[in-house]
Amino acid sequence: MKRDWSDIPLELVHAISKRIPGLCDFVRFRAAYKKWHSSIPLSDAPPQLPWLLEGNVDGQAKTTNLQGEHRFYSLFTGERGTIYVKPSCQGKKFRGPSHGHLLLCKSIYTSFRLSSHLFNPLTDEEFLLPPQPSPTNWQWQPVHNCGFESWAFYDARYSEWIAAERRFSHSCAYLGGLIFSSRGGDCTEIFNVSGLKVHEVPPLLEEMQIRWPPTSYLIESDGGILRVSLYLDCSDHSYFRIYKLMHDETICFWEETSNIGDQVLFLDVADGFSMSATSFPDDLIKGNSIYFLYPDNCQPCRYDIQQGSMERLLCPFQICTWFVPTLNRVLN
Repeated sequence: MKRDWSDIPLELVHAISKRIPGLCDFVRFRAAYKKWHSSIPLSDAPPQLPWLLEGNVDGQAKTTNLQGEHRFYSLFTGERGTIYVKPSCQGKKFRGPSHGHLLLCKSIYTSFRLSSHLFNPLTDEEFLLPPQPSPTNWQWQPVHNCGFESWAFYDARYSEWIAAERRFSHSCAYLGGLIFSSRGGDCTEIFNVSGLKVHEVPPLLEEMQIRWPPTSYLIESDGGILRVSLYLDCSDHSYFRIYKLMHDETICFWEETSNIGDQVLFLDVADGFSMSATSFPDDLIKGNSIYFLYPDNCQPCRYDIQQGSMERLLCPFQICTWFVPTLNRVLN
């Protein structure tokens, strides 16, 4: 007998939808029956692992010009497809990685401080951000833009900017009302939201004693701050050293670790973010690992922190960035 799947209990439908790892499959699942479509909102999509979003380099700024369409590919589910960009956003520039919304501007070096807006290419949602004092990271739906002289956080709860000074090419992170800024071989400065320096973490001796310091990232991960240093090698022997920010009553310092638990780090050429592997099926991703784009050619690689081993991964794009897809809307 032919089974009418539309009659299965909605509780079971919801349970199944929460276990669909691919966003494209989730959309197809909702579309199977009208009852499922009406009972499963888009906002109920399960957590998504990042896609690789195809980009193009605009000179030395390493930004991407948003074109009419951009291809995407998932290293984890094999999903691939094309995102179509509405005309009003075409020609704008963005730089990854990003969570759901791309931070667009007309020009990285001039108009960025005067006019920028957030754009979700999956829902076509966009809205103009209020005038900001400087190039920005956005606190609640993080969109990272590095390599500028200064930066700010946009606090969506109060519609205001939290500004602080930033030196060129420094990595930065935000956690609990504090802003962290550092570069390989330098001390790490900690500011409050008013821009006042409240702490300074001494530099790592191993980074000061070498001629070419590593590429360093500051990552907010599992309620703490990690310093992730990439030591490049012309062969496949590049490696990472990872440090946790520790503190006692008087000082802050870095402590090296080879275990970040269930966390997975995703690094772009200049910035990165952390996700928990426990939010996804065991066969998709493992914790205590780093997925990064090799700086010289943007080829994705996986680094096993415990084993200290690196493997290169296949990707159909020459240039790409991480993009965490979402169907959630910020403006309701």
